[in-house]
Amino acid sequence: MNPVELEILRSAFAFIPEEMGVALKRSAYSPNIKERMDASCALFDETGRMLSQAEHIPVHLGSMPASVDAVLRDFPGTLRERDQVILNDPYHGGTHLPDVTLVRPVFARGTLIGFAANRAHHADIGGIAPGSMPADAERLEDEGLVLEPQKFLDRGTERAHVLNRFRNETLNPKERLGDLRAQVAANELGGRRLMELATKRGVSRLRSQADELLDYAERRVRVAVQILPRGTWKAEDFLESAGSRRSEPIRIRAEITIGGSGITVDFQGTDRQVAGNVNAPFAVTLSAAYYVLRCVTDPEAPRNEGAYRPLRVIAEAGLVVHPRPPAAVAAGNVETSQRIVDVLFLALAVPLADRVPAQSQGTMNNLTIGASQPRPFSYYETIAGGEGALPYRPGMSGVHTHMTNTRNTPIEALELAAPLRVEEYRLIPRSGGRGRFPGGDGVRRSLRFLGERATVSVLSERRALRPKGLAGGEDGRPGRNFLRRNGRQRTLPAKVTFEVRRGDVVVIETPGGGGWGPAGTSQDEA
Repeated sequence: MNPVELEILRSAFAFIPEEMGVALKRSAYSPNIKERMDASCALFDETGRMLSQAEHIPVHLGSMPASVDAVLRDFPGTLRERDQVILNDPYHGGTHLPDVTLVRPVFARGTLIGFAANRAHHADIGGIAPGSMPADAERLEDEGLVLEPQKFLDRGTERAHVLNRFRNETLNPKERLGDLRAQVAANELGGRRLMELATKRGVSRLRSQADELLDYAERRVRVAVQILPRGTWKAEDFLESAGSRRSEPIRIRAEITIGGSGITVDFQGTDRQVAGNVNAPFAVTLSAAYYVLRCVTDPEAPRNEGAYRPLRVIAEAGLVVHPRPPAAVAAGNVETSQRIVDVLFLALAVPLADRVPAQSQGTMNNLTIGASQPRPFSYYETIAGGEGALPYRPGMSGVHTHMTNTRNTPIEALELAAPLRVEEYRLIPRSGGRGRFPGGDGVRRSLRFLGERATVSVLSERRALRPKGLAGGEDGRPGRNFLRRNGRQRTLPAKVTFEVRRGDVVVIETPGGGGWGPAGTSQDEA
């Protein structure tokens, strides 16, 4: 293909998952998907290679291909038109249980030509606590219903077994099934668009052109790698705890080697998996590594399988970044993924000082609140914080960073969907680290519970270990969690599950980002 044809094909593939995301957002029931867009959509060829992924959630970069691989492995030659396979098992193509993935095979004249897939975070998937993110879960089953790859739609017909599990094992099954059917609709749209593309170009020609597009992405990233300094660099950082009853820090260590045409990341020296939920499935670890690769090489390269060929990730099974079942993993997806990014950037800060940022807030500040009576509800969101400053600009304030890319939950939508009132939502001045370029500020979000009783879970980090500044910049302020009851305020652990009653106020203060460069240095100085 000539450059013009290549760009046309790239745009054609890229548009499909973007349009799928619009359809999913517009038809979902829960604020978590409808407002926050805690979901991702992607397109794959018939062998499971990712052709394109919408710019939704970075933590899904490496894990969505694992889902399609699991479907191909578990359904060899048995998929039919209008089938849709559902899964959430982190050890069979998933990330953590609330992230439910649907994969639709796409056929043209009876021939499998690819897959449309999407993943969406459901605000509850069962388990021992509403919201399915209990702070002290130790086994996967503690976190909700486990779905190994199985057909949800069999030639277009919903399977009663799957429907009944959602009806019987989750809070607010009407909302759950509404979101699930929105996922089905998004995949139907993606499948239709891929079939239209195959009809227009021809199946054989489309496959050949897809090969060229993947190879083009690979070439772009390898060229970007070739101009990087060569060598090996190491770094480590720590998770603060594995739960409310454990305070031992957990080491994540990485060695990065930049060669002539590729990058290798080795997690040797990282701690073993733990009796807690900070274990990160290997697909999540891959996602974090892919994200960092994209940041430091060619961010504009096509978002497909070819772009990640230059990266090799090594992690022994049994590490906290590659756990064995049945270890719990809810926080591994949302918290450990952030720390992996911190470690990789820290290692690259020496050879790539002109582009690596100071540490951002390093947490997603996960907050879930739910109850089964009198009216079932489940609220979930991640809360923004400070971005780490870069060598050429200050960090942004009150934003989601790195492995999360979700949006803010509008107060009106939140208060309509749950018995909650937002009493405070603002930036925390000067919570970002000082520096030539200061880090972004964190936020304070205070929620008053208006129901009878509910269960709250908080999964957070950077409450003790501050986000680090870089090149002489100061560290960001750590986050804090509080419960206000009857005029008294008590500090909560970074990870905790507890009960609230009418009038209680949950306060989340998120970390600021680290600063870059010595404070007091003029931004105009070299």
